[in-house]
Amino acid sequence: MGYLRRAVPPPWVWTALAALVAAGCLIELPVTAAAALVASAVVVHWPRRKRPSLGYWRLLGLLVLAVLAWAPEPDVLSQWFEHGLAIALLALAAVSALTHVLQARRLSRRLQQAADAMDDSRLLALLPGEAATLADRWRAGDDSHADELAVVMHLAVMHAALSPRMQGGAVDV
Repeated sequence: MGYLRRAVPPPWVWTALAALVAAGCLIELPVTAAAALVASAVVVHWPRRKRPSLGYWRLLGLLVLAVLAWAPEPDVLSQWFEHGLAIALLALAAVSALTHVLQARRLSRRLQQAADAMDDSRLLALLPGEAATLADRWRAGDDSHADELAVVMHLAVMHAALSPRMQGGAVDV
């Protein structure tokens, strides 16, 4: 059902994000950190991409980097602070994105295993009345509502897999 595909960006987005961070590497360390913050926000918030968000700590990090970039640098100590902060934000962005991808992968595997463990009759039993009728028509060859049915099936399997106990056995999620 492609649970992981829904949770993480497609390859073309990963390529664009890598190019953004690589371009930042060519300029300066704080710019690289800012690009990494934006890239991690895209990766982490990909499932909610219709409502884009940077997240509070990423936005705060970008603001601090912007202030440090435009503030006068009176001594070497402030430059070390700027670079240290950039490295810390770069590491936080990388850990955040990696954690999200690993959690999404683990959850998608569990959801897929739960979906694979269900037979057709149990899957149809999860659906509300009209969707079950459409599913029967789809099994008979009618593809007119295939897109809507795919969404409903995805949600039904997720609901069943994430509930504490499925009817007929527990699922370890």
